[in-house]
Formats: sequence, structure tokens, C-alpha cells
Amino acid sequence: MRIAFIAVTALILLGTGAAAQEISIDYSKADFAHFKTYAWASGHRVADEPLNQIIVSSIDGQLSAKGLTKVSPGEDPDVLVSYDVVFDRDICGMGFRDGLRNLRWRSGSKYVLMGMLVVNLLDSGTGAMVWRGMASGDVDANASPKKHDKKIHEVVQKIFRSYPPKE
Repeated sequence: MRIAFIAVTALILLGTGAAAQEISIDYSKADFAHFKTYAWASGHRVADEPLNQIIVSSIDGQLSAKGLTKVSPGEDPDVLVSYDVVFDRDICGMGFRDGLRNLRWRSGSKYVLMGMLVVNLLDSGTGAMVWRGMASGDVDANASPKKHDKKIHEVVQKIFRSYPPKE
């Protein structure tokens, strides 16, 4: 499979701070114009059902905007769609200056919640991975559910900016 990584770094406001988010795409040489229908693959869900529904509806919306039609798995779709979500904690260093005359550097660290969303498209005939979009970045654990939903929609939209890939 030919790997083509497209790394795009953007600043996204998460709650009150800004965080860098990385988007990358991986795809194989496939006739993406041939893909007109999709269905969801079984498995690969988050346990939190409201979060699952937001992710699925965001991906459905982007696939629809790209011209793909959702069908049931029994209707012989062109591609199968799945996603994975991973959360982890990372340590982030921070520092600042104190006052105008007293220029002391203070430092410390804090734990930051990191998240990764991976969207996979598989050729339903061969089972081969044809496209994968990944986003990773900081997650604001204190944001409201409405803000989380908005960020998920924005992240999924950014992932699908490079679909279908341009040769």
C-alpha cells in the first residue's frame, strides 16, 4: 500500500486555551471515483453511546457531502467504514515570567488529556484498507457536552478535507 502522509497542523480553541491538532491521511492506490456507497463495519465503537452517535453522525455527514450514500451491510456497499478512539494522558511543561522587574522563569507541569480519532475506509470486496484519516490533539475534559459535540464535528470535517485523495 502506497503511503502518503499529509500533515496539517491547525490551532483549535479547546475551552479557554489553544491546542495544536494534527491531521494525517494514509491511502492506497484505489479508484475512489468508483466508491459510491458505504456501510458501517461491525465493532469499533466507544462505550459512551451519546459520544458514539455524535462521531457516527459526523462521519455520515462528511461521507454524504463527499457523494457517498449510506446503505445497510447486506446491500453490497462499495466501502465499509469504522472508527477508533483512543484517550491517554500526557505531561505538559509550562512556564511564565513574573512581573516586569522581577524576570524569573517559573516552570511546572500538568497532565493533559490527549485524544486520537481514526476513521477507516475498507474496500468491501477485498477487505483492504483504502483510506485512513487520523486526528490527534488535546481534549478539554471540562468542556460542556455541546462544546465536545461541536469539536467532534469540526475534527471530522478536517479529517475528510483530504477525501478523496488527489493523485
